[in-house]
Amino acid sequence: MKEILQNLSAEQLKCVFLLGWCIVGIVIIYILYLLWRPKWIFISKSDEGTVSLSKDSLNKIIESLARDVGVKDKVRTKVKCCRGIISIDIAIRISRRQNLADISRSLREILQNVLINNIGLAAVKKINIIVTEFQSESSACKGLCQKEPINQEVPNRSNDQGE
Repeated sequence: MKEILQNLSAEQLKCVFLLGWCIVGIVIIYILYLLWRPKWIFISKSDEGTVSLSKDSLNKIIESLARDVGVKDKVRTKVKCCRGIISIDIAIRISRRQNLADISRSLREILQNVLINNIGLAAVKKINIIVTEFQSESSACKGLCQKEPINQEVPNRSNDQGE
């Protein structure tokens, strides 16, 4: 590395350090953006004040509505708000016996009804539902259901028939 830096002219060396500082500056600005990005969604503004909703409370509402529809496992939500337009990603795990089309349709309907009519979010653009796993019934009751031991003594039928 020292040899490469020694072979560079003074102008090239200045450019390398300037490029390095630019990259460091961009990384710092991005980290600050992530720390200070808005965690609130503005619903309405008026002369009396503003009405806003936190992204965490919106995530909790979505999780409870998903449970009402029939999703039993953990629901992961991600709410993105860009220029006043809201996009919602919902990752769910469902049972193999549940109908994916019915679950997604009813989840979209109830979300649109609650978010638009009850809360007042008129800027919901997308509701993306992602199924991360189809669970079997045996994995759903892991730890709760116990199987019988494999090495059980089988009764000898010849002794039972002779008596």
